[in-house]
Amino acid sequence: MISLRWNIAGSVVVVLLQLGYTAYTARVVDARAYGAYAIALTVVPFFGYFANAGLSACVLRSERLTLPFVRAARHLGMISGAVCFLLVEAVAPVFGSFFHMPDVTVMARLLACMFLLQPSANVTVTAMRRAGAAPVAVLAESLGQAVGVATATGLLVCGWSPFGLALAQPVAAAVSLSVGTAWIARRPLPPGPPVRARDLLAPSGFMTSHSLGQFVTNNIPLWVSGRLLGPGAAGPYSRASLFTGLLLTFLYQGINWAVTPLLAERRAEGLRFGQDVERTLCAASAVAFIGFGITAGIGPAALGMLLGPGWEQAVALVPVLSAGAAMTLLGYCGGLIDQVRDAPRALLGTLTATVVATVAGVAAAAFARDLLLVAGAAAVGQVVGHLVQLAAWHRSGLMRAGAALRMHGVHLAVGAALGGAAALGSADRPAAAALGHGLVAMVPVVLVCVILRGRIPVFRVAVATGLLRSRRRRTSPLRSSAAADPSDRPR
Repeated sequence: MISLRWNIAGSVVVVLLQLGYTAYTARVVDARAYGAYAIALTVVPFFGYFANAGLSACVLRSERLTLPFVRAARHLGMISGAVCFLLVEAVAPVFGSFFHMPDVTVMARLLACMFLLQPSANVTVTAMRRAGAAPVAVLAESLGQAVGVATATGLLVCGWSPFGLALAQPVAAAVSLSVGTAWIARRPLPPGPPVRARDLLAPSGFMTSHSLGQFVTNNIPLWVSGRLLGPGAAGPYSRASLFTGLLLTFLYQGINWAVTPLLAERRAEGLRFGQDVERTLCAASAVAFIGFGITAGIGPAALGMLLGPGWEQAVALVPVLSAGAAMTLLGYCGGLIDQVRDAPRALLGTLTATVVATVAGVAAAAFARDLLLVAGAAAVGQVVGHLVQLAAWHRSGLMRAGAALRMHGVHLAVGAALGGAAALGSADRPAAAALGHGLVAMVPVVLVCVILRGRIPVFRVAVATGLLRSRRRRTSPLRSSAAADPSDRPR
């Protein structure tokens, strides 16, 4: 739980930093130029999945972390990163030609510099978390983000707009790698048998393919918007998507870094982790529905303040993208559970359902040439994927789908009430006043939730795990079907 607190704290710092950076760049980079950057920022990381090669997931899920293991992962990351860097430099003009945006070519080549550093940085920081040094890992990433943002901001101030945007990530990777390498040098990991780089390719290959599928699915709406509607539509969509995606990414990372090592250790010891699965899903459900319910309510006002005038189309997309982000977070957290229990069929089934539903929905919405419909179709695709995920868990005896849906229902009701109250309070008001009135409007709902907290699943989980204290003793946060099932064992 200490690791979880540090990861959440680091996520909050990075989110606030990125929001401030977004507010500044929205005023110095116009929508069309930012649209080109957004396209490059989604196309270039496609190659990043090959550069990282699933190495971070292998390190995080390793049963025993040794120095030879980390060295082999870092070396493999350096080699794959260099190959991807050269490949992007060669094909960057193709990206600019396909999207009819010449600036994409320059942006892609600048962003590709991160491949020389990012894979090794990811492995190093992940090893720190796996070794129990969450505070130092959070410091390394937060410092990297701060220096990267400061560098890009300085370049924009000096007039190198919009291309200065593309250097934030390479600089952040360099700083994180430097801090992580210094930590490993001072506190060496335990020795172990030699590990060859090719020994990591097999276990990481599947994770690379799975992550790549998720990446493509999540970016289909933006690519369709950029290709069919132009940079004027891609810019607003990417701004709104970044706003909701920041919360999604860093909250998921906090859960992943804290929960995955725990589940991996329990699986290695042959222990049952059915109750841990329910608690993980419960936390994800609360963050998804309550957190993004609030975002849907006050997000439009907050984004309007951040971006300033001229971004009304992006503001209108926030509620729909918040719904999609909530379901994406649930799917991601369910995916990490399937990864730990080594259930590739469940992972592939969920991903296939999500891809098919998203592609079909976005294709239908594209004919209407409406960004709201495109965003809504993407959200529906995530809903379909999570339902398939729950069905697989129910069949395997890991968790009853009915219990999960009831949990989701309670959290969804709380999130909808908070978001609805905020939306009503902020309606028809200027951005600054709307944000304040929206927050005040949620107070009665919060008070009702405090009174009825014993009926909210996430509260019971927080009490059971020691995150909160309660005057009344509680024996179990949930009636765990998995714990009661004799078939509940690591899979």
